[in-house]
Amino acid sequence: MMVDKARKNRVICRSASVPNDWVVIAEHHSPACDGEGPNAWVIKRPGKREVVWADSPIPDGYRKIKETEITAGEGKAQGWLIERID
Repeated sequence: MMVDKARKNRVICRSASVPNDWVVIAEHHSPACDGEGPNAWVIKRPGKREVVWADSPIPDGYRKIKETEITAGEGKAQGWLIERID
């Protein structure tokens, strides 16, 4: 059975706390959140390896591997490649 990856992501306002064990993978505009422009985060539960926003919380059991860049709209943003510690 195929699982739609989009269903694994959630959008929360930037003013909200990122839930435990979730990471920020992108920014987004949501009319449900205050402000103009990118006023929300796209979050998900990380897989074994994940590229996350630089300001994303790093869940217990994960470590930062390498600094990287994330495509953010028409520009770039700082990010990290994280990996689950087995």
